[in-house]
Amino acid sequence: MLLSCQEQPDKNVYTPPLIQNSIENDFNINHAVNELTKRIENIENFKIQESSESLVRFQAINAVTSEKISDYIDFGTMNNEVYVNYINRIFDSSLKIKTIVEIQPIDIFSSKISLISSYVFTSIETGTKWVFKTNESKMILVGTPAYGAEPYRECTSRNFLESQIIEKLYK
Repeated sequence: MLLSCQEQPDKNVYTPPLIQNSIENDFNINHAVNELTKRIENIENFKIQESSESLVRFQAINAVTSEKISDYIDFGTMNNEVYVNYINRIFDSSLKIKTIVEIQPIDIFSSKISLISSYVFTSIETGTKWVFKTNESKMILVGTPAYGAEPYRECTSRNFLESQIIEKLYK
């Protein structure tokens, strides 16, 4: 019988993000297109991409600093550490968010809004990219999971950016 004195490594425990309610990102609002256009133009980084009588489309691209990434996205936890912070600590990381807001007139007093953000979270050292959108969590297979850890990670938006935009549209 062979016995080893070497300790077994601690088991890594991954916990997926808590279930989060979807954000209402397609909705009608009691403001005219012109008023909403002015409000969006006052939000940092938004630029008009298309403008016609039937549609105004804005786009913004935001690069989030590594220490703020966990405010915007949730991948759960690894050994009770926020997984996004874990990735940043081990490999360094970046987050780019492309947000599109479309405004369509319903009548002269109200408009239809469609808002969607596309997220690209990158582990800089490994080059691994996680890509997902507003209200669409995604399961990603990790190339080299930590010893004993579940190899899949759930990626989801915290809807932080979307909530800020919606709040500015209603003010």
